[in-house]
Amino acid sequence: MKFLRVFLAVLLLFAVVLSIGCAARQTVQKETTVEEPTTGVVEEPTPEVAKTSGKKYIVKKGDTLWDISAQGSIYNDSFQWPLLFKANRDQVEDPDIIEVNQELDVKTDWSNIEVNDAIQKAKDTPPYVPHTTPRKKLPLRY
Repeated sequence: MKFLRVFLAVLLLFAVVLSIGCAARQTVQKETTVEEPTTGVVEEPTPEVAKTSGKKYIVKKGDTLWDISAQGSIYNDSFQWPLLFKANRDQVEDPDIIEVNQELDVKTDWSNIEVNDAIQKAKDTPPYVPHTTPRKKLPLRY
């Protein structure tokens, strides 16, 4: 009987320590990132292009709108990827599918309302499901 009590006490102590340790790891810490070299090329526009589009970005292998928008020379925020999609709707049907060497416009004169809306839409986007052809209907109205 004494062995059972000791065992239950140790088990309870282990559960408490484990739950405290797990809870401590869930705290949100400020994200610190080291700027890595970009995989794509950011080109400064000619003066006539600058009036309408900001910059241009050439898509490299492995790029996603999420990764491109996170770059410091673009928006420095992954959650702003819907802005890239919105600025390039004429050439991008599905935000999950961009092509290598595709030249994307990087518009920089978005209003705060548009930026906040894009961030919310990025958060509301369902998890990625692999596909190779553009979807007929997107999960949100970007």
